[in-house]
Amino acid sequence: MNSNLITKEHINELLEIKPAGTLVTSFYLNVDPRHTNPSAYKTVTNSLLRTKLRSLEKEDWSKKQLAAVKEDFEKIEFEVTNSFVPAGKVRGLVIIADGTRDLYLVYRVAQPVKSQVVVDPNPYIRPLVAILDEYHRLMLVLVDKQEARLLEVYMGEVLEHNAYRSDIEGKVRKGGWYGLEERRIERSIKNKVIRHYHTVANALLEHFRMGHFEYLFIGIKAEDYSLFFPLLHSYLQPRVKGRSNLSPKDHINTIIEAALEMERKINEEDDSMILERLIEALHKGGLAAKGIENVLRAIPMGACQALVVDDNYRVPGYICKECSCLDLKAGNCPFCGKETLSVEDVVEEAMEEVLLQRGEIKYITTNHPRLKDIDHIGAFLRYKIEG
Repeated sequence: MNSNLITKEHINELLEIKPAGTLVTSFYLNVDPRHTNPSAYKTVTNSLLRTKLRSLEKEDWSKKQLAAVKEDFEKIEFEVTNSFVPAGKVRGLVIIADGTRDLYLVYRVAQPVKSQVVVDPNPYIRPLVAILDEYHRLMLVLVDKQEARLLEVYMGEVLEHNAYRSDIEGKVRKGGWYGLEERRIERSIKNKVIRHYHTVANALLEHFRMGHFEYLFIGIKAEDYSLFFPLLHSYLQPRVKGRSNLSPKDHINTIIEAALEMERKINEEDDSMILERLIEALHKGGLAAKGIENVLRAIPMGACQALVVDDNYRVPGYICKECSCLDLKAGNCPFCGKETLSVEDVVEEAMEEVLLQRGEIKYITTNHPRLKDIDHIGAFLRYKIEG
């Protein structure tokens, strides 16, 4: 499977992969040419895989499991050395492999990823979820009285949709019988402008219904904004995040730069808003929890509506191979008594469980100072949990 844009469907496919006594290799390689020379891909891959294999050999895995992992490593190394060709705006290569179950998925993503290898009973999808969560779909509509451009922006990629032009001709002629002809032409031009704006507004509504964007930015002159905005459907007006002086005639690089800056500001605002909401709920004794222990206790009860996670937070732990219960301590599962398996990052496993329970994940990626107030992880709860 190859894709430049990670979708919710991809994440759902990976969530369907359950622990089965085998080990899944999740390989991430940064192939951003701004930071990594293509000639170094093979060397970096070899070093990552060899270091990981030596680490696994010191752990309590069976010879059969280690042999299967080694085969997966060899297949991944072959992929990077002989099959992978960086092209376009690919910034990250992700491979999920488990030869025991004939599992081999390749994702070429448009954003850089941290080069790493994770071997666990489940696929390590946290970086993919982060990419999906971090980047909003934006629509930039650049409009003036004669033309309009619609540009969909997602994860640094820009897709330009159909352009629109009005049928306004030339400038208003002066004169006529006491200026009547001039006023008539002015009214005709205004009506054509309104029809043009209506056409653009209807096109935006259709793109929104098709899921092409979450937020809308409008590039239009200040004096024309008051005429265009009321023509937007009531669904769209709350999605408008700002107006700029960008025009349909601006260079595409200028447009992309402006769009990414808008996206960055949206992410910062979202992070602050969700943290403030969670901290307020905690202070009021509401439906909220903080800290890894409280979160892990809430998950088996299906109580986590939304998980709020520091992007840099990692904690090793254990997962029950029978019921997927999570714990920070080794030993048999406290719920069903079955054997538990060690995992590199119990936070990753917690996120997967919450997603399977139809909950949401919100990454905080801006090093927000208030992350310490939730001990780097917290949750909005569906209902109160005791203890």
